[in-house]
Amino acid sequence: MMDNKTNEKIRAYFEYLLDNSTAAAPMWNKERILYGVPNKWNYIDGCMITAVLALYEMTGEERYFQFAKDFVDFFVKEDGHIETYNVKEHNIDNVNAARNLFYIYDKTGDEKYKTAITQVRSQLDSMPRTKEGNFWHKNIYPWQVWLDGLYMAQPFYMQYETRFNHMENCLDSIHQFENVVRLMKDPKTGLYYHGYDESREMYWADKETGCSPNFWVRAIGWFCMALVDTASVIDESLYYEFRFLTKTLEELVDALQPYQDKSGMFWQV
Repeated sequence: MMDNKTNEKIRAYFEYLLDNSTAAAPMWNKERILYGVPNKWNYIDGCMITAVLALYEMTGEERYFQFAKDFVDFFVKEDGHIETYNVKEHNIDNVNAARNLFYIYDKTGDEKYKTAITQVRSQLDSMPRTKEGNFWHKNIYPWQVWLDGLYMAQPFYMQYETRFNHMENCLDSIHQFENVVRLMKDPKTGLYYHGYDESREMYWADKETGCSPNFWVRAIGWFCMALVDTASVIDESLYYEFRFLTKTLEELVDALQPYQDKSGMFWQV
């Protein structure tokens, strides 16, 4: 656990970011500011707004919710259209930010957020898939599955299906996790390779397995959180599927332990 002094420093930095950020120019996505590129709907902002909403839940301070809502409203217009978001781009990263819309919809009851949720959900209907059934990472990365893509799409997918679609495709979400375990898990270490290319055409893809050559702890972290966040929104009737997600997480956390430095940090590659 972190000491109080460290916690205070983190909180102060967080407040600094919020005080100096707008949806048009967020400090945590500084590359866009430096290069003079207009901000657009993206997963980096989505993750940060998830953190802001979590802080609101912890503290009850209304200013955090208001910041998150104002940020989202910069993109989500009154008719529910998401400015700068393009379904046909088929970028799995762009699904992530829509997770925050569930929370804001529940708190406000404003139907524009549900309309926006439905717009993002429509991307998954036309999203290209591997032959095994997993979403491609992006149109520009055909036949590829990346660990981070599970985090970007599956918690949203599971939550939508559970809440708004009578759980029709919940097992499809689970199946995509099962494919990752089967195709991307290293049997020797228990770790997961960052990428998988079903076509075996990418220069980094092993011609036999289709996997990339390295274990990347950031990608493994994304996958851990995909398991956590998907399990947190799955319906209780899917007990065995829930246990599959939690067991997969437990095994992965155990597999990571030998790669933790004495400082407490994990090796990056």
